[in-house]
Amino acid sequence: MMRTACLVLAAACLLAAQDDKPSPVPSRARRSAKMVANPDFKIGNAETGDAVYYSRAMNGRKSASGEALDGDALTAAHAAYPFGSILRITNTANGIAIEARVIDRISASSNKVVSVSHSAAEQLDFIKAGSAQVKVELVALAASR
Repeated sequence: MMRTACLVLAAACLLAAQDDKPSPVPSRARRSAKMVANPDFKIGNAETGDAVYYSRAMNGRKSASGEALDGDALTAAHAAYPFGSILRITNTANGIAIEARVIDRISASSNKVVSVSHSAAEQLDFIKAGSAQVKVELVALAASR
């Protein structure tokens, strides 16, 4: 009897917590479809902001694209550009630029523009600082899958 009462109470709480409002955050599938189909992705698009890097401890973990993270590869995470797109990332403090392939995602609400692999951060010369002001330009757009 007590168990039945607990189950009924739990079900009532679940029903009360549910409402007909859609989630304010779109599902990953809807976000990804929106990102790939975005007509605003044009070669030469540029944005500036902070960049950070993945630590070597992340090596081997799966990225959002399904590819394993490799600290020795020139790869990046961006909120919107399709996987496989090539970005030119320039450290605005020293003018050093690299090209990196997008294989992962960062949150669209993040205050960072891009995250790069450890090797990319070394080449951009911001390992000690941990982050850097960068300019990110779209060089090549990956084909939609």
